[in-house]
Amino acid sequence: MKKYIFPLNYKYSAKFLGIIDYQVLLPLSVYAVIIIAILYIIKIDFFVCFGIFIFLFLPPFLILSIGVHNQPTLSYFRAVFRYYKNSKFYLFKNDCQTSQKNV
Repeated sequence: MKKYIFPLNYKYSAKFLGIIDYQVLLPLSVYAVIIIAILYIIKIDFFVCFGIFIFLFLPPFLILSIGVHNQPTLSYFRAVFRYYKNSKFYLFKNDCQTSQKNV
């Protein structure tokens, strides 16, 4: 019998059907329901609705399911948002008037 040793920092993320993280599944399903409701209200041909649904749903689905740099997409965007929200911008202001007087 083989023993497998997993490191302590290994994180197992459960996925729906082995494709989509559960934290991504809820926003995608809400987005899909909104698109379906809007297309139902418009009442156009089924095949046109299906094409519009695929056109609007497939790109976010692919982006959220694949990820960015092998990280889950939502955690990546959260980290970028927190960085821009909490980062500070420092300027070095050189006093030009005093430096011109010394010359």
